[in-house]
Amino acid sequence: MKRQLSAFAAVCVFLLLALAALAENTPDPVRRALLVGCDHFVMHEDTAPSAQMNVRRMQEILRTDIRGYESIYTYETGISGVDFMTSVIEEAFARADADDVSLLYICTHGLYDRITLEPSLVLSDGHGEEILTADALRRVLDAVPGKKILLLDACNSGAFIGKGDWNEQVRNSFQGGDYRVLTSAGAAEDSFLWSAGMQGGSYFADGLSEGLRTRSFDLNGDGTITLQEAYRGVLESHGASTAQCYPQDSDEALYVYDPLVQSTGERPIGEILLDTAVIGSDEDTLYFSFTVHRAVRVQYQLIYYKDGRWRFDMPQIVPDEENENGVLLPGRKERSLTLVSEDDTPTGYVLLQIVATEGRHSMLAGSRLIAVQEKMADPKLTVRTEEKFSPRTGEEMTVRVGHDFPCSLNVVIRDSQGNSVRRLAYREPSRPAGETNGSLFYWNGRDNRGEYVPAGTYYAEVSCKTEDQTYTQNSVEFTLTAEGE
Repeated sequence: MKRQLSAFAAVCVFLLLALAALAENTPDPVRRALLVGCDHFVMHEDTAPSAQMNVRRMQEILRTDIRGYESIYTYETGISGVDFMTSVIEEAFARADADDVSLLYICTHGLYDRITLEPSLVLSDGHGEEILTADALRRVLDAVPGKKILLLDACNSGAFIGKGDWNEQVRNSFQGGDYRVLTSAGAAEDSFLWSAGMQGGSYFADGLSEGLRTRSFDLNGDGTITLQEAYRGVLESHGASTAQCYPQDSDEALYVYDPLVQSTGERPIGEILLDTAVIGSDEDTLYFSFTVHRAVRVQYQLIYYKDGRWRFDMPQIVPDEENENGVLLPGRKERSLTLVSEDDTPTGYVLLQIVATEGRHSMLAGSRLIAVQEKMADPKLTVRTEEKFSPRTGEEMTVRVGHDFPCSLNVVIRDSQGNSVRRLAYREPSRPAGETNGSLFYWNGRDNRGEYVPAGTYYAEVSCKTEDQTYTQNSVEFTLTAEGE
């Protein structure tokens, strides 16, 4: 018996040594990046210097990734057409092989044809201008070996991965194992830019680069910010549009840093917390807190969502007057603001923006989305899903939840026996969807532990709690197939 145990132990040691040797001989992926910004257009509104500044921000943050990038190509003054874009991609990723990672960031105008359901990007340098469709971009990138990470900073960019649209015919142009995609907005949403003098950018790129640089997106503090962590971080820090991600819950490492090395540089304001992101229609006061890292002037802007769009042209501006000279000193601050209703509608969405000013330079230090919910009314929930999907082929299930007013939602996937297999949302505030009262959720076919669930029939259960009652609605059953195993 001892001889058998000794032989077994020897085999285990041999296997461990073999695995260690294999790990040592496996080369680390080589990372390359291509960053493109288009500010000057022929047929569309110019955005200078927003896209240019976004490219510079992304370049700066990628250079601090401790894994390193072999090359970072930048085109901050635009690209004139599809052929030129193709040649630029081929040049930037010419050395890529099956083990490498190629990252592409694009900031430009985005278009979405609601009849053909075809999304596209506008390529322009101010002299020449062409349209790059999602399928055309996919064909060019399919020729690049290895993994591709896409960061699409454009209006309607969620349509590239089939997200943010209530039409059941919408499709994901980048479905498949080689692609990881993060977009700045849903299919039916604008993606907002800002500018202040010679400064500018997009809320998406600004929030993304800041969350990576300050490591605030790394909730577990392990030194790796995954695509899913970045997606959740952007969702929380920017409410004017809804970031989208594919695959959902992706553990792809987007940014890696040394947690033992202190972060250098920080914004004057951080750690913004709302007491609650959902308030009742009988309330008119918003409570929040934040930390001032260094002396700074602050004002608050409340942007209201009216008639299907954010009224950035009619902000409610409130200066912080803690001190006579208008300067906030370092420390934790607790504040409250009174909401001003422009009509008799008691519910809606409000965007809180905190603007910090140092010298002559102003910056958006952070923003948060607030939903104002009916206190006692029935939200009239509806739930729709597709009839079937195959998660092992890269498909994801869309759960379309209709509701008459902004609200806090719970979404659970259950099997045919009613057992909970995955919680998609817990008391999650709804967001403006661009065109309709409703919310979209996505399931990748995995349970709460991250494992694929068995093939079978499932349904989505949605609930919303008002002050005196919980409303619940179930979808019809759908089929999860085992295709792709």
